[in-house]
This record gives sequence, C-alpha cells and structure tokens, in this order.
Amino acid sequence: MSDPLELCLEALATARVQGLSADAPIHALASTLGAEYAEHEDPDGMYRDFGPVECHYERLGPNEPWQGRFLVVRADRLPAAVRLDVLHEELRRVGQVLVPLPPGRAGTTDVLLRAPLSGSTVTATGDGTVIAIAAPVWPVPEQPALPEARWRAVCESLDYLLPLTRTERAEWLADRVPDTSEAAEWWTSLVHPLASLRFGDPERAAGWAGLELWLLDRASDAGAWSREEWVWRWMWFVRSLTARVATPLAGDLTRLSLAAMPMTLAQLHALPPDWRALSAADLKRARTARALLSVGTTYGARVMG
Repeated sequence: MSDPLELCLEALATARVQGLSADAPIHALASTLGAEYAEHEDPDGMYRDFGPVECHYERLGPNEPWQGRFLVVRADRLPAAVRLDVLHEELRRVGQVLVPLPPGRAGTTDVLLRAPLSGSTVTATGDGTVIAIAAPVWPVPEQPALPEARWRAVCESLDYLLPLTRTERAEWLADRVPDTSEAAEWWTSLVHPLASLRFGDPERAAGWAGLELWLLDRASDAGAWSREEWVWRWMWFVRSLTARVATPLAGDLTRLSLAAMPMTLAQLHALPPDWRALSAADLKRARTARALLSVGTTYGARVMG
C-alpha cells in the first residue's frame, strides 16, 4: 500500500487506488489491496473492507450481478493523518482543485469537498483532518427534479413515442427540439423519467430501454450536452439495465459505447502508468475510454455469443 498522502491524492485526482477503480475484478483488488477482506452485504448493497480501502457494490435485483460503484479510502485508518490543506496544495500542483459542497448531516462540523475532474469527494473534520475519500467509478449525472405537471407531460410524450417507428419518432423530435440555448434542458427533461418508467413497467422495460437508447443516440447527434456529460449519462443508463433488458440491445450498446471512446485502445495502453505523468485532459480522456471500453467488452461478448 502506498503512503497515506499518495493514496488520498490518487483517489481524489483519478477516482482510482493504485491504478484500480471500484469496477476492477475482485482478484485484481485483492492482489493489490490485500487478499484478506471482510464482506458486508444487505439486499441491495455490499462492500468489501480491505482495511484502509473499502470497495462498495450495488445490484439491480437479487438475481443481478454486483457492480462496483465507488471506493472509499478510510483516511482515519491510515498510519499517519492526512491534512486537508496539504491535499489542496498537492492537487494544485497537478492542475486540480477542491470545491466545497453543502454540509451533509445536520449537526456535524465535518467539511465536505469535491474534486470536479474525478467526481471524488473528501470528508474532513472541522480542524482539517481527512476522514475519508469516496471515489466513484463514474460521476452521477445531475438530474434536476421536474415539477409534477412537467413530469406528467413528459411521461405522456414518452408514452406516445414508445410504439412509434424510428421515422415517426424522428418526425416528432424535429417538430419539438428547441433550436436555442434551452435545448440541453429540454433533452434532460425528456430522458429524465425513462428510468422510472422502465422500472415501474417491467412488462415493457425492454421497449422503454430501447426508446431511451434511441433518444440518447439522437441527443448525441444533436450535441445536446457536452461530450463528457453525454458519456456519463450514457454510462448511468447502461449500468442501470438488467441483464434481461440489456441482452436484446447488446449490439447497439456495444456500437455506441465504442464509437464514443475518446482514444483508441492502443493510445489508452500507451499512456504512462504513473497518473502524475498525465495532464488533467489525459486523465479525463483515459477514464472515459476505460468506462466505455468496459461496456463494449461486456456487451460485445454477448453479441458474439
């Protein structure tokens, strides 16, 4: 295990620990973090406790596989305390920053900050001693709540779109997508209810997933969001699909994921293993490429049988 400061810095800067993220195979995590770990499980969540580092998992149902969601560096268990001001200074050296987040639990004096590039968060005591760092596999896209009337209207539109052909859907979109700065908000509102519709309507879950995939593809064509935001919305969608729903869509999931990769596999493998040798832009591109490659590999295997 690397020294305490380096462990915390890597988690904040890259959302990885010693080169691994939470979706790494358990044998790789055990080989790197230590073969001994305690496992804690409830119906929807599970984590493996390696001591200084925990790996947290979630699953979509009792028959679905566990998916790594985030690593937690337990700084309070490290042999030497890590100071928040030192983390600030070291991150600035590599071109990154920490931004404050609203206080978490009521009545606590803990400080909560986020590293925008990685999406990792750090919790520290009021006197600046780091308690823990949570490093997600991928950032969670922002989904502002829709007013109830707007939610109902969007759901009605989606229900109308569901049985249409692709040509009919395209005509519907062409008549409604705003050609203004409001386009991103419009697209966000349109796809927002789809996960709820999919989970709440299991008989038509595959159909809802197919519609969401098609709309995300159209949003990509339209440049509705930045490329990075589109990728993380795509990842959130793909990783929320049950095996039964995803299997009929495996070809499209593979195609779109690999097409969105910001670098080739050869370029990814050619990157220096030391994260400090990478620019912030390369760290971001590498993380995006690894996420999309994991989807392409998973579903490409199903396409090939």
